[in-house]
Amino acid sequence: MIKPKVLIIDDEEDILINLEAALEADGYEIFIARNGTVGLELAYKKLPDLIILDIMMPDIDGYEVLRRLKEHEELKHIGVIFASALKKTRNKVEGLDMGADDYVTKPYHMTELLAKIRALFRIQSYQRQLEKFVDFAHSVNKLDYKAIGEAVVEHFNEVVRADRFSLFVLEDSAWRLRLLAHNHPDKKMDNISFSPDDSPLMSEALNTGTMQFLTDFQSSRYGSGAGDKPVANKGKYADGFALCLPLSIGEEVLGVLNLNGNSKGFFDKSDFYYAQLAAEMIASSLNNARRLEEQKRLATTDSLTKLLNRRRFQEILAYEFERARRYKIRLSMVMIDIDHFKNVNDTYGHAAGDIVLIELAVRIKKHLRSVDTFCRYGGEEFAILLPETDAVASRPVVERLREEIAGTPFITDKGPLDVTISLGVCDTMCEGVNQGEELVKKADEALYISKNTGRNRVSIYSNDQALK
Repeated sequence: MIKPKVLIIDDEEDILINLEAALEADGYEIFIARNGTVGLELAYKKLPDLIILDIMMPDIDGYEVLRRLKEHEELKHIGVIFASALKKTRNKVEGLDMGADDYVTKPYHMTELLAKIRALFRIQSYQRQLEKFVDFAHSVNKLDYKAIGEAVVEHFNEVVRADRFSLFVLEDSAWRLRLLAHNHPDKKMDNISFSPDDSPLMSEALNTGTMQFLTDFQSSRYGSGAGDKPVANKGKYADGFALCLPLSIGEEVLGVLNLNGNSKGFFDKSDFYYAQLAAEMIASSLNNARRLEEQKRLATTDSLTKLLNRRRFQEILAYEFERARRYKIRLSMVMIDIDHFKNVNDTYGHAAGDIVLIELAVRIKKHLRSVDTFCRYGGEEFAILLPETDAVASRPVVERLREEIAGTPFITDKGPLDVTISLGVCDTMCEGVNQGEELVKKADEALYISKNTGRNRVSIYSNDQALK
C-alpha cells in the first residue's frame, strides 16, 4: 500500500522529532525541511500529498512559501496546514485566505493534529474521486453506443473498483439484452445477446428498476443455474459480491450494469454511491445516443410503411452507384407503382389505402435480400436497388413481386381488395447511365411502358427500347 507523503517545513528541532515520530507511526512517509527554501525545493521534487508549514522561519516565512506553492501548477492543489505558536485570529484568517486548508497552534495536541490530517486526506480523496467522475462523464458523453462502450471499457475502473464489470443495453424491438462493454478476459462474450429471462438477476433489476446486491453470488439462486453465465464465472472473482444496477432514465430502463467481486471483500457506502453515480452517467449518455438514433431513423424512414424514405434512398443510390462503377459490377433499379391507387382511396377511403401501402411493403420485403434497398419513393411509388444484379437476372425477382401482390387480395375494413402493380427495371449497363439519377430516370421510363401497355406487368429498359 502506498503511504501518503507529508512534508514538514519547520525550524524547531524538538517539534520536528516529535511530529515525525507521530506521523510515521500513523502510516505516513515523512520529509523534513528546516527552512522555507529547502521546503520549496523538496515540494517541487517529492510532490507531497500534504505540507505542514510553520509560519515563522528564519529565511522566508510560511506566507511566502504558501504564495509560491499556490502559483505553481503542480503544487497548488497540495493540502497545507499552517502551524504557529501565535494564537492571533489575524494570523489564522490571513493564512486561510491565502489558500491554507487548516490551521493548528503550537505546541501540538498530537491527537487533534492527526485527526485533522486524516480529515484533510478524506477531503482530498473525495476531491480526486470527483475529478475522476468529471473525467468519466466527459469520456462517456458520446452520441453512439459503440463509442460509449469503448469509453466505459477504458475508464470505468478509474471510478469504480470491480474485478469484473459488464454493461448490457436493452434492445426494445426484440426485448433482448446486448453486451455493450465488459472487462472479462473471455472475448467470446463480445456482442452476446439474450433474453432478460435467461438472466434472473438482470431480469429482477430490469423489472423492479432497483439495484440488486448479493454478498455470495455463487451460492445464491442467481448463480446456481445457467441463466447468469454471461455475468458470473465460478472461481473467477476475489469474492462473491455481485451488484446489478438498472440503467434508468425516469421510469424507463435502458439496460443494466453488473459488478462482480471488488477485491476488498466488501462494498461500503461509498462503493454503492460511486457505482450508482457511474450508472446514472452511463444511462444519460445511452439515452442521448438513443434519441439521436431515433431522430436519424425518423429523418430517413417513411412513417407509414416503416421503409426508407426517398431522401435516404438517394443517399444509398449514390453510394451503390459509385461502388458498381468502381468495381465494375452491375446494379439494377426497380420502380414500382400501384395500379389505379387513386381509385382505391376514392372508393374505399384513405384508411383502406394505407392498409394497402403497409401490407404491400411487408409482402415485397420478404422476397428481398438483406443487401437490397427498398424504399417508399413517394405516394404509391416504391423503389428497389438490387446490387450485383443485372436487369435480366432481376426479372425472376420482380416477377415474383408482381405475382405476390396480384395473387392474394388485401384485407381491409371495406372488404378484400384486388391490387396489382406495374414495374420498370434498368441496370447500370444501359447506355447513357452515368449517374444514379439517370438510372432512376430510365427505370421510371420502363415503368411507364408497363403502365401504358396494360399494367400488372414488368418492363425492362434497353438501349433501343423498353422491352416487355
